[in-house]
Amino acid sequence: MNALRPVPRTLLRDRAYEAIRDAIVAGEIEPGAVVRDADLAERLGLSRAPVRQAFARLVDEGLLESKPQSHTRVTPLVAADVRDAAAVVGAMHELVTRAAVPRLRTADTDAMRAANER
Repeated sequence: MNALRPVPRTLLRDRAYEAIRDAIVAGEIEPGAVVRDADLAERLGLSRAPVRQAFARLVDEGLLESKPQSHTRVTPLVAADVRDAAAVVGAMHELVTRAAVPRLRTADTDAMRAANER
């Protein structure tokens, strides 16, 4: 009976959010594309309510933009914003590297080399 474990409870709105977010991030739904709750609900095999809730969360996070009574679309990419984000990510990587390198042990370096070879 070790195979029986509690089943995690997940809400449909969370599953819809994850599926839509992943599709946007992967580029399956392109920047600027208009999205309709009814279309995505049908594709996901859900009712419109959890998709609408997912849309609200994605709007809050900036992945979607919504104009009431008009449209909801994937937020278009702006080259300047991408450059700015890349600069921030680069600075964060530099900071992490400066903090981590002095703490590296030989075993850590060996593990990274083995991972690179794989």
